[in-house]
Amino acid sequence: MTVKKIMLILLGVVLTIALGGVLFGVSISAPRYKGPVTDHFDGTDFHNLPDANRQPVNSKGFREVIGWLLHRERTQPWDGYHNDPPGPAPAPRVMGDSVRVTFVNHATVLLQFDGLNVITDPVYYDRVGPVQFAGIKRNRPPGIRFEDLPKIDILLLSHNHWDHLDIETVQKLCQRDAPKVFCTLGVKEFLESKGCRNVTEMDWRQSTPFNRNTTIHCVPAQHFSGRGLLDRFGTLWAGFIIDSKVAGKLYFVGDTGYGPFLKKIGDEFGPLRLALIPIGAYKPEWFMSPIHCSPDQAVQIHKDVKAEQSVAIHFGTFPMADDGEREPVDVLQKALREQQIDPLKFKALRNGESVDVN
Repeated sequence: MTVKKIMLILLGVVLTIALGGVLFGVSISAPRYKGPVTDHFDGTDFHNLPDANRQPVNSKGFREVIGWLLHRERTQPWDGYHNDPPGPAPAPRVMGDSVRVTFVNHATVLLQFDGLNVITDPVYYDRVGPVQFAGIKRNRPPGIRFEDLPKIDILLLSHNHWDHLDIETVQKLCQRDAPKVFCTLGVKEFLESKGCRNVTEMDWRQSTPFNRNTTIHCVPAQHFSGRGLLDRFGTLWAGFIIDSKVAGKLYFVGDTGYGPFLKKIGDEFGPLRLALIPIGAYKPEWFMSPIHCSPDQAVQIHKDVKAEQSVAIHFGTFPMADDGEREPVDVLQKALREQQIDPLKFKALRNGESVDVN
């Protein structure tokens, strides 16, 4: 066989693999939102709010992604898999104005108050990504076994990224408990195509009552969306404030970079009884800061939104960026000391650990 034939065969293999990758990326794309133009939707794509310098803030492009992947520098390690035992099964209900927070993993938190059970971005995947043999592998099991979760009344979905919208877990919860699902614009069509019902999609600055005591407010976040090649910026991302007449205001920040909109949220809704604030997947900051806040910025968010109590999320489960396994918590504790904030006011819980909010 000639060199020319070998080169042609290799080229054919490369092109076939590339074409297969493109087709796969297209096949896993979620439906895009269709609706009227707003200050953050141009009729095709959603956009973040302008930053303090009035410049658009969006996630990095393909060139920056490749640059980061080729020059990754993790200064602190992630240990091997921690086969931690699960935490105790949560109570079926927590009544009255008590608020119990159980950190399951990543951005998955169980909130219990006024007889309601609320879960945020439930992820029980072994790996986050379109296929379970090649995604980012979890470093420890979920802190609460799925079968030990109490009946869920409200399910909050901040956006459609794989590490926040685990569709298999969402389907299981919808089939088991038929919760009221609150999601962002454009995500409802995807959920309903997977058999989920009782779904309400929300835009920033929109409010929807759940019952006579509880209202859900959708608030801005600084991030992006997409599950495949064709749906980048095609659905909205957000945070949610649970406004309870009995238990107070509870803020699920979701996935966000830092921005001045957070102080506006605090001015409008604060003081907040509780804020769930992300602290991880923030390095390298030149790449991650538009979409993920650092632990130092998380402390600033705690102050901006006037949180009486904060609990850290988005750390210690999936090694998604260049910060080490324990680095976000270490930096958070250092930032709290430097800003003279009582560390009990901003806690980083272990997977499966619960805390009652005063």
